[in-house]
Amino acid sequence: MRKARILIGAAAIVFAAGLGVGWYVLAMQEVPPSQVAIGGKMSNVQLATVTGESVQLYNYAGQQGTLVIFVATRCPISNDYNQRMAELAKEYTARGFAVIGINPNRTEPGDEVARHAAEKGLGFTVLKDPGNKVADYLGASVTPEAYLFDRDWTLRYHGRIDDSRNPSGITTRDLRVALDAILAGKAVPVTETKAFGCTIKRVPRSS
Repeated sequence: MRKARILIGAAAIVFAAGLGVGWYVLAMQEVPPSQVAIGGKMSNVQLATVTGESVQLYNYAGQQGTLVIFVATRCPISNDYNQRMAELAKEYTARGFAVIGINPNRTEPGDEVARHAAEKGLGFTVLKDPGNKVADYLGASVTPEAYLFDRDWTLRYHGRIDDSRNPSGITTRDLRVALDAILAGKAVPVTETKAFGCTIKRVPRSS
């Protein structure tokens, strides 16, 4: 399958219109296309704990479904969402969802990830994605970026958490709407949105 490429010039500044979001991209990035479309089933992929032990994603299944969020320790945009992610995790784990963070960045080691999660009070498990294989499999491009699966591991929502980095500017809480729809046994009204954040720091691939 031909790879979809996102090629961005060195030291370019990208601004998301209306979101007040800007970040530096210091190298060109290649993002493979997702292997799981909305309505498709997620595979039982392999991840690692922050101490390096291999684990399977299905081990973290929730009774109602599983929310996966790609996160980072050093990304200012991901960090602006720490409190919101912690609040979502607390509320929706109590309602039957599993919430899992995945750190795919080659520049952020496991001990740093563990320390960050504790210091920021995330309150949910954060795993490492060695070689960013899961990020590649899902076509994830930024942190934070959310993937919501139902109890059968069918992808029901993919994209942003909400529509504003600044909490005072939020008008649409897309992820919360999707979670509530699954709980109510209804179709998710908006299944995909554009995630915004810092580019995932991928392992270089040979061309």
